[in-house]
Amino acid sequence: MSSSETTPLHDVSQAPSAQQKSNDATTVVYIAGSGRSGSTLLERMLGGLPGFVNAGEINDMFRRMARYDELCGCGRAFSACDFWVGVGERAFGGWNRELIDEAVMLQSAVVRQRYLGRLMQPRLAKPGYLAQLERYGEIHARLYAAIVAQSGARVVVDASKGASFAMAVSRAAAVDLRMIHLVRDARGVAFSWAKANVSRPHGDGPRATMHRFNPLETAGRWAVLQAEIAASRRYMQASVLLRYEDLVTSPAAEIVRCVQALGLPIDPTHDLDFIDGRMVDLSQSHGLSGNPSRFRSGPQELRADEQWRTDMARWERLSTTAIAAGSLARYGYLPLQRSKSAS
Repeated sequence: MSSSETTPLHDVSQAPSAQQKSNDATTVVYIAGSGRSGSTLLERMLGGLPGFVNAGEINDMFRRMARYDELCGCGRAFSACDFWVGVGERAFGGWNRELIDEAVMLQSAVVRQRYLGRLMQPRLAKPGYLAQLERYGEIHARLYAAIVAQSGARVVVDASKGASFAMAVSRAAAVDLRMIHLVRDARGVAFSWAKANVSRPHGDGPRATMHRFNPLETAGRWAVLQAEIAASRRYMQASVLLRYEDLVTSPAAEIVRCVQALGLPIDPTHDLDFIDGRMVDLSQSHGLSGNPSRFRSGPQELRADEQWRTDMARWERLSTTAIAAGSLARYGYLPLQRSKSAS
């Protein structure tokens, strides 16, 4: 592995918020990145910090978890989990079908990838779209506030990953969203998404297994997503870049660096008792959706998943590298000097 692949990236971006935030805005640490990049691990590690609560992938809350009554990270069905029942009561007076259907409709109308441009420049959008965006933001602001109230925490960790969802909810005045841009080598991501029959044990919804994608398709999607996230970071209250490979190599140091970069308090001496070297003790949580690993708790040794280096077909590796070369170089995965724009 080259030195460019192992050198931690200390990339911090502080930018003015998109609009004035209310004094009682809920602080949300949002993990943006591609699937199969370690977002569930990062989310649960952040959730282990005092004052933080990891909620899983909130973008799946209405369209999947509440709609199909899938399993919470605690192992109970969504409707049987005391935590999420309490959140629903606090936020909306309960998880009623009308609310769920409305939120699913709004998500389709507001948060699609194709709408990222108007989310960044809402003054160019039509009034009807802006009204839907405001309502969507209101629903999620109430949801985040209820998660804080139910858990007794101060910060919600949301691992929804997509740039358009982050932009949509960050527009709400009652949401103070700060972003961690989590990136993993595109070849590892592509290899992981190509695996067949990966169980999705969350419930009895439409998918019993995780989606599977062609490595070349994944590489293209990965490259586009990195560009979208990089652009969206300019609109965040604060943001920081984190490589998956650095997280599993130096978990305590990277968690401290990221939290401090987001302008949030952390005591490296007392707040990281659950991390010992590369061993992390993950408590059971109420995180939703995401990687099936969220159902496993207790001590775990962190090791970078780099099976792609030995098992990925040569033509797939070369093709994936070519497709994603620009971002691979930018984030230190190719033996090229990282551009200053990545800093």
